[in-house]
Amino acid sequence: MNDVKTRSTSTLFRHRPPSAGRIGTSLLLALAAVALVGLAVWSAQPAPLAVETAVVGQSALLVTVEEQGRTRAREPYTVAAPVTGQLLRTALVEGDRVSAGQIVASIAIAPDDRRTAAVLEAAEGAAEARERVAAAALEEAGSASARARQEAQRRETLFTQGLIAREEREAYAQIAAAAQAREANARAALQAAAAERESARSQRLGSQADAGILDVLAPAAGTVQRVFEKSERVVSAGTPLFQISNGDALELVVDLLTQEAVQVRPGDRMLVSGWGGEQALEGVVRYVEPQAFTKFSALGVEEQRVNVIGEFVSPNPGLGAEYRIEAAIVVDEAEAVLSVPMSALFRRTGQWQVFAVVEGRVQLREVQIGRRNSAQAEVLAGLAEGEQVVVFPSDLVLDGIAVREL
Repeated sequence: MNDVKTRSTSTLFRHRPPSAGRIGTSLLLALAAVALVGLAVWSAQPAPLAVETAVVGQSALLVTVEEQGRTRAREPYTVAAPVTGQLLRTALVEGDRVSAGQIVASIAIAPDDRRTAAVLEAAEGAAEARERVAAAALEEAGSASARARQEAQRRETLFTQGLIAREEREAYAQIAAAAQAREANARAALQAAAAERESARSQRLGSQADAGILDVLAPAAGTVQRVFEKSERVVSAGTPLFQISNGDALELVVDLLTQEAVQVRPGDRMLVSGWGGEQALEGVVRYVEPQAFTKFSALGVEEQRVNVIGEFVSPNPGLGAEYRIEAAIVVDEAEAVLSVPMSALFRRTGQWQVFAVVEGRVQLREVQIGRRNSAQAEVLAGLAEGEQVVVFPSDLVLDGIAVREL
């Protein structure tokens, strides 16, 4: 009987192998659990940050000095009353064109003024003397200009031979340009003196002078820029009556900080914008004035500035004197350099750095840059052509995070 109980007990606890259906169910449950865990991990990861990117590539680079400026008449003439008398009302207004020798005003001289003839004769003699002084000044300026050109050519030869530095060559080139400008000014002064002499002679010999009317003639052809005396009244000798431009010639005046002006050389290109049209106008630097002046900024900061004088190369689209412009003076340019947008650069620990995008993730990278302007910078090291960089990076952009392009 004990044997029967023993067999029954062993039969009750005998191990049975699992069926194939139970194994398949367990495997599916395990795989489902792994999938759920993976889905939970994936959903816990942050979504890629949307950023704006740009591609590093070859492009032209212009390094400019930018500042607001104005136009002005290149050779304006101020016509003044030669004698004291009653100025008759003039029909000229601002904007009228006049030719050389045209009557622009008339002055009635008192009949009992016996000094008129003597005054006119003295005025003619003074005009002739000023013409001789202007001729001598032109001769002196021409000699100095020729000497300056010779010195500049000599320095150019020495620089080609490697005997002098670039700075010395450029300094003598600037001296030569300034000397040529002084010669041009002296020539213009001689023309003005000759016109004044002819005006004084015509006033003295005019038929109306004997009748008590003295005509004032335009010294040069151009446009009337200002009419100082519009009404009829008694004026004294030397009273300004008109300002007339000489042939409507305009020049560009841009005042720069002295530390920026030292980069500018005669002959540099000027891109003129902000004049009212969409297209930029071409200009060229004639010379940099040799003396600076003090100017206070809008914030009350004292600044040392100097005028850079240029002229238009492209046709004048209708600008007049004292028009506001914005000038960009090209001090350096390259046709094709590896460049990156300035909006992608930032400084950290005293070095220029960018966020490069590599396989969908941000990589903080230190770069070396060379020439730059407000829009782009030359890449010397740290980036290769074709790489992508983040532009306008926000505080959310960190090294190593996943990003996607907008």
